[in-house]
Amino acid sequence: MLRPGIYTMHDFHVFRQFEFDKCVAEKVFPCRWAPDAGRGYGEPMFNFYGQFPYWLGTIFRLSGLSVLASVKSVFILSLVLSGISMFLLARNFWGDKGALISALFYIYAPYRAVDVWVRGALPEALAFIFFPLILLSVEKKKYLSFSVLIFLLLITHNLSIFMFLPFLGIWWLVRSRDWKFLPAGLLSLVLGSFYLLPVIFESKLVTLTQTTADYYNYSLHWTTLSQLFLSRFWGYGGSTWGPNDTMSFSAGHLHWILALVIAITIAGKYLTLNPSPKLGEGTKGRGIIVLGLALSLLALFLTHGKSEIFWKLVPGLPFVQFPWRFLSMSTLFLSLANGAIVSLFHKSAVPAKALATAGYVLLLLLNIGFFKPDIWKSVTDTQYFSGASWDEMRSSALSDYWPKTAGPLPAQFALPDTIVYFPGWTSIVDGVEQSVVPDSRGFVTSTNLVFKDTFVRTLGNIISGLTAVGIISWIFFKPKHAS
Repeated sequence: MLRPGIYTMHDFHVFRQFEFDKCVAEKVFPCRWAPDAGRGYGEPMFNFYGQFPYWLGTIFRLSGLSVLASVKSVFILSLVLSGISMFLLARNFWGDKGALISALFYIYAPYRAVDVWVRGALPEALAFIFFPLILLSVEKKKYLSFSVLIFLLLITHNLSIFMFLPFLGIWWLVRSRDWKFLPAGLLSLVLGSFYLLPVIFESKLVTLTQTTADYYNYSLHWTTLSQLFLSRFWGYGGSTWGPNDTMSFSAGHLHWILALVIAITIAGKYLTLNPSPKLGEGTKGRGIIVLGLALSLLALFLTHGKSEIFWKLVPGLPFVQFPWRFLSMSTLFLSLANGAIVSLFHKSAVPAKALATAGYVLLLLLNIGFFKPDIWKSVTDTQYFSGASWDEMRSSALSDYWPKTAGPLPAQFALPDTIVYFPGWTSIVDGVEQSVVPDSRGFVTSTNLVFKDTFVRTLGNIISGLTAVGIISWIFFKPKHAS
């Protein structure tokens, strides 16, 4: 990624970073509107979509990097920092050598390559950083860290937190049962009010429900057992109906094979792990292995058509759209459990260091070939955001956030100074604010338009701001005896 240009990908997060930059230039925070989306009519994209990936991108932009380089930098962070976060979690159970195995398995899972190099799913790729850190905060009873991390995951990728919460709940039930995490979780929701309140009260104003229809209906995108466990197919196409997909849905060959070896070893009843000194006296690593493998199986089951009853019964689950997205959860828990291999065989004839090294080499040989682009475009920002490429980006995801009051989606690009109406638009003439009225098509044409926050957005901003000030004050001025 360090070379100039950008690679082909499914998603349009480079475009979203470009749009987010316009909010920054106008000193609008938090960002709500993407002016060039919806074929140039604009859409309230950031009113409903997590903003944290673009906050990070803005840091790189302010340091002088191009839009393309900034987005690639965030992708790099998603891989490097997720490895570190998994290492920190796994070290509590398996020591440094086992933690390094878990970290590398976490980075080099096939689905990680799918997210970064095929789909270009920036928010989902970034979410991998937070999963291990949240579990670690539960283990360490770090309530404030838990709140902040849940908040960051929420404003990074809402579907990831939706998928993660049931697994987190099971982890908490098995590992903690500390009820203090419930108010800590509520604090994270309060902190995210600037994002959550508009999602709750204003999503009915856009065509968000269409994100589960037609191609995006979950029932079209089940995985097969062959795709999960046997296939070595790698492609840069898409998810299609039936088993003829042109992208990989592999759980990782070494991931599941090593997990199976660990499970058989545990079932053999002849090896007992030493207590983990970092987790307190009497804590057994065997419980983490069983929990990790069980959660992995649950995640893989949810990708398969046999789990359809859950997709029909669980409210909101169809919004995940693609069942194979649960490969993120199987990657998390398989990687964590696989770090136990060093602890399991610490008394074997093969030294743990040699065993770990062999695991690293085999993992890389099997998977590193996936971590490469399909087509590399040696272009600058100016070239990328112009011509046919620019038109394609402006036409992307039209039905996701299109205001319902505007009627059918436009077939043509917007004329200058024409926008689609959405609550918050007002006109400022000679310093006087005037209401605007959309025409019969739901459009407004004016040179004096300003997009302001509604009551719901303003309330969310205030609640989030006051909560953030309270948290920062607590961190710097808390009593020394406070935990």
